[in-house]
Amino acid sequence: MMQPEITAYRHPATGTVTYLIVDPATFLCAIVDPVLDFDPASEAVDTSFIDKIIADIRAKDLGPTWILETGLHAGHVSAAGHLKYETGASVCIGAKVVESLKRLAPKFGETMVDLDGWDFDKLAKDGEPLPMGGLQISTIAVTGRLPGAVAYKLGDVLFTGDLLLAPAEGAGRCDVPGADPGKAWDDARKFLKLPPQTRILPGVCAGETCESTVAEEKAANIQLNDKIDRLDFIALRTAADAILPDPVLASAALRVAIRSGKLPSEPDSGPRFPVVDITRL
Repeated sequence: MMQPEITAYRHPATGTVTYLIVDPATFLCAIVDPVLDFDPASEAVDTSFIDKIIADIRAKDLGPTWILETGLHAGHVSAAGHLKYETGASVCIGAKVVESLKRLAPKFGETMVDLDGWDFDKLAKDGEPLPMGGLQISTIAVTGRLPGAVAYKLGDVLFTGDLLLAPAEGAGRCDVPGADPGKAWDDARKFLKLPPQTRILPGVCAGETCESTVAEEKAANIQLNDKIDRLDFIALRTAADAILPDPVLASAALRVAIRSGKLPSEPDSGPRFPVVDITRL
């Protein structure tokens, strides 16, 4: 099978990573977890980061096919709506997102969210293939995040979202809405049963080196290596989360995420992104 060409774009303000996947045979492409620039203090929105990726897509004359969301994000504001408008690509997320929409939309007071998921173009079931030229992307359901979270696998590459990170970083935080450390451990073990040479590309990266392999994760991940069991991981992750700063983007990020990456309308008065206590979510 022909392997994809992958370019990683790290978003400095959030540490999240957007990936551009290209099928070299057909020049069709997909974008994983696009990020919008957002200042929570001023509510200012800017598209500079994602526009650079769109410029690269156009410069290479690629055909955007999929916008692959690994979940309803709390750590960055999705640029899926802007990217879809600019490129015509289809937004995909896990099928179980409907459960999250029905729970979160009322809590946010969002009345313009379709609770059956029609704001998304594709609700992918666990294991469902997503064809793209000569490549085939498959989805792997993730249970340790809000319903609808998925990982994407194609060839020998796995995009793990904010769950399984680089070995020196361990796992993504489990104190955000919908996260469960025990289930996150279960998901990670599912990933780590893949062939040792499988490339791991996380959606969050604090350092310069983000990519790893299954073999490297099993040997050296500080929270998920083969010597750490489920209870150990829960204790490690819980202790780490206790000293992390509050996820300041979570309220706005989730409000945009449940709208399939579209921004809420500008209100006549008051904030565009009213803060919601995420501990209630």
